Amino acid sequence: MRLKRFNYVEPTSIKEASSILTEESSAKILAGGTDLLVNMKHRVEAPALVVNIKRIPGLDLIEPISEGIRIGALTSLKTVYREPAIADRIPALATAAFSVGSYHHQAMGTIGGNLCQQNRCKYYNQSKWWRSARPLCVKAGGEICHVVGKQADCYSTYCGDIAPALLALNAAIRVTGNGGEREISIQELFSGNGKAPLNLNGAEIVTEIVIPGVSAKGVLTYMKFANRESIDFPIVGIAFWASTEQPEYRVAYTAVDRQPLRGEKIEACLRGKDLSDENIAEACSLAPKEAKPVKTSVYSASHKRKMMGLLLRAAAEKTRAQQ
Repeated sequence: MRLKRFNYVEPTSIKEASSILTEESSAKILAGGTDLLVNMKHRVEAPALVVNIKRIPGLDLIEPISEGIRIGALTSLKTVYREPAIADRIPALATAAFSVGSYHHQAMGTIGGNLCQQNRCKYYNQSKWWRSARPLCVKAGGEICHVVGKQADCYSTYCGDIAPALLALNAAIRVTGNGGEREISIQELFSGNGKAPLNLNGAEIVTEIVIPGVSAKGVLTYMKFANRESIDFPIVGIAFWASTEQPEYRVAYTAVDRQPLRGEKIEACLRGKDLSDENIAEACSLAPKEAKPVKTSVYSASHKRKMMGLLLRAAAEKTRAQQ
């Protein structure tokens, strides 16, 4: 499939990029392009202007700092899992990066781009010809969500691998725009709106991810269920973090809702307890209640809920073995 014609610019600074995005509200940011270019070929996104930020210096870095680790948003996924500062201190983050797509996706794709990817749905991520057989869905500009079969909000699903790992690590995100720089929690980055999944204004760009030192010292596990492991998006993915200093745990899921989710009921259930078989079993019984998945892929919502419990058990047991 050929790309539709579009204008293209390569700013060399965040300020220049933000100014361009302010002037052209329909412009799209290009980092690795593994998400945007595919959507453009399918005509689900058709920006008149593409802003390539790869030439902006200082956004491709991994730097250990006193309070944790800084990762530039343009750092490739391949660099993330090969960097000793990540592989040695937070190997599960390396696992999450390695699980994204194929080697080519990992070499081209960036950690910031993976975070900011579009939500997915079996009615949306199709060719223009396929979608022409029915009215456009909400996400593609229509008025109906085919997932729920009525006029409604967009119920497309967030399916990134990196977000749950960073969510369980309590990572912070730095974004820069015309209004300057601000720091938000990774949870604040996501809107829960399937049509516009990010809480960013049109001129803001994610520039950096900061993992706090206390999280880097914990034990993190990332697992996902997918048709073909690394090649496919997760059907369900989970990140499980355990403190090495006290019985405190964090759980995050991907591909079960319109945004990556913290398993707050699970965390409350496990707080102050050890990871015994009985405690894990109790937490697993709560896993299906953490989200309300819908059938945005070939898998049913009930199957996804079942996988949430099974993956939680596997991740908790693996984390227990590493403590």
